[in-house]
Amino acid sequence: MRKKLTVAIGMAAILCVVFGFNLGAETEGKSGLVRIPQEERISAPVSYFISGEFCEIVNDDGIPSYQYASFDSGMGFVVYMDPTKCASNPYPFQVTDVHFTLYGPLTSEYIWPVDVQINIRDITGGDKCNGPDSVLCSETFSIPSDSGFPLMMNLTLSEPWCVTGPFFMEVTYLSHSSASMLPSLVMDAVVPEASDTCDNWFLDTEGYHSWVDFWGPDPPGDAIIRATGYVNADEYDSSWYWKPDTTTAPSGMPDFGQYQFSDTVAFCGPTAVANCLWWFDAVPELYQSDPAGFIRYLAEYFHAHPDSGTYVDSIQSGLDRYFGEHGFSLQEITFVKPDFFEMEDSLKKCQDIILLLGFWQLNADWHRVGGHFVTMAGVCSESVKVAFSDPVRDAAEEGWPGRVRPSGEHPSHPAGDTLHNDPQYVSQDIYWALVESHAAGNWRLVEYQDFEEIGPFEGQNFQPGQESVSYDPGKPIHTWVEYAIMICPKPSAVEDEGESAAPTDFQLFQNQPNPFNAETVIRYHLKRLSLVTLNVYNILGERVVTLVREKQGAGTKTVNWNGKDEKGKNLASGVYFYELKIGELKQTRRMVLLK
Repeated sequence: MRKKLTVAIGMAAILCVVFGFNLGAETEGKSGLVRIPQEERISAPVSYFISGEFCEIVNDDGIPSYQYASFDSGMGFVVYMDPTKCASNPYPFQVTDVHFTLYGPLTSEYIWPVDVQINIRDITGGDKCNGPDSVLCSETFSIPSDSGFPLMMNLTLSEPWCVTGPFFMEVTYLSHSSASMLPSLVMDAVVPEASDTCDNWFLDTEGYHSWVDFWGPDPPGDAIIRATGYVNADEYDSSWYWKPDTTTAPSGMPDFGQYQFSDTVAFCGPTAVANCLWWFDAVPELYQSDPAGFIRYLAEYFHAHPDSGTYVDSIQSGLDRYFGEHGFSLQEITFVKPDFFEMEDSLKKCQDIILLLGFWQLNADWHRVGGHFVTMAGVCSESVKVAFSDPVRDAAEEGWPGRVRPSGEHPSHPAGDTLHNDPQYVSQDIYWALVESHAAGNWRLVEYQDFEEIGPFEGQNFQPGQESVSYDPGKPIHTWVEYAIMICPKPSAVEDEGESAAPTDFQLFQNQPNPFNAETVIRYHLKRLSLVTLNVYNILGERVVTLVREKQGAGTKTVNWNGKDEKGKNLASGVYFYELKIGELKQTRRMVLLK
């Protein structure tokens, strides 16, 4: 996508435009690095772009001193951007602009205008010294001939991009002519320390090179590339989905803490479920102003042990009993080794999700050393990241990726206190999910175990059949998502399973297989000639396809369904309901489609 360029002058005192420079100027380090003549350098640094909460991330001194005269198409500079340079707790940080300066005279030897691509990139493994990773945002600009040195350009992104941690800003060249040269991004004169060279990267046809690896032992100064944006941005970009605010949950998914109790360290399961039910306003009147009492109340339903934790099947049966006894029109569905993208899709459909994280170590064989329940608060499929309301940690409050609400009004508090019992106060922490196969699950959290040792999670929340092994502090921990417990509204357009059916007239069986991928078989038995209707509904109670509408004789019938709607379009993964209607009688069962 091309867009018109907005140019901002970095220093009002600069009135000249450079029409030439000495190609024979002093060259340092790698071939192509050229000093900008002293008389053409800016004598004072460019001022920061700061206005209220709008600020610029600066990694340089703003005085152009070097340029690289050997650029080709596909080459460029990449600079590490740390939003904490704008504010101590800037997240979410909304990137709106990128600034840099091009050096290249207006002669026939240089290409003007020049096309550049601006990429916001993730960081490989969360460590800047591992280099740039996948593209989070990309846009192409055409730089006109009157926008070069000494002007600092301001390229405004057509769609601002929100980040919840440091990132890389990349500028690469797209256009090229064999008879001409491309103008160069400029660098300052301050030679970075060896420990800081991961802040600057060079991109050529062979890939990314850290600063010192490309230039040698005496690299030039920092590449002058800057990012501008808003700290504590209230509105997130469309790639992130966050559970919306509700009357009872004014900051999205609540973030109750499990360490507010003096007699237990293992109530993460009831706490994670309490977050979801509070969001749904499915709390008995007695506990509507008492989250701590509500967590204890749920612990009784789940038979949670104060030291060893909770079984998943105890949460399942406890929720079924809880919904029935209190008349809440909700239901639970549990997934073993859930799929990341299926959970993303489900979270967006008014379904709340509790995840059981398993902590594993490799000691000749894989062994589970502990487990922990968390509540999903947001998700982003583009960057494959997930946000949690964590009963133990408030990582975002400590400066790690995530969002803290209400922004700017969230008081500091000791671990384990009751501040978060007021649901307006949340720390929703973000982690990178790596989708890969393992006996424990289909995706793991790369960064979760980096905060501390296994500590409070050791020996907790083991499920039947899982063998407990002691934690080895000398080996790394791997965090897999083992289970997902989904809480969602009962569909409005279909009755609950088995209701209103007369077994003496017909019987509807559970589909096989379930869950299913490509196809499933639905069976039912008729005792007499009947007018039969078999419909499939989505989780919202909307009919997606009619499989049968005809008179049928007595006997057992089978119908195949391939997961497509009435128009033959593939449906998304999720929970569906199939309803058999005979006259005024009907029976419903649920099934799970996995892609």
